[in-house]
Amino acid sequence: MQEKAEIKISAIAVEAILMQAAEKELIILNELLAHKTVIEDLIISYYFKSRGRIFDVRLNRPTLDENCNGFFNVSYTVGHFNACADVDTSEEESMKIQLWSDLENGIIMLEGEYIPEREPDEF
Repeated sequence: MQEKAEIKISAIAVEAILMQAAEKELIILNELLAHKTVIEDLIISYYFKSRGRIFDVRLNRPTLDENCNGFFNVSYTVGHFNACADVDTSEEESMKIQLWSDLENGIIMLEGEYIPEREPDEF
């Protein structure tokens, strides 16, 4: 399983990157923070089967090449709650998310970590 998402970045951010008005890492980080819910949804999809919830999502500054492609790390807390089973746990997790920038179209494509899925056993 490997989840993907897209973020539409502002024209002002694209222009600032192309004109090198500021550090591109800070511009991209600002755009990622503006679309934090998209990143949260991408992460939630990894925990849907276990019915986990995520909260306290923190983005690190991205590492980018000259074409604004690279990666960033996300730290977050995964919680599981089931009152009937007396379960209430939370633990810190992190994920490395790859990003590719399409500055011509103003899009950042995100791709989460690859987690292999096991095929069901046959009876």
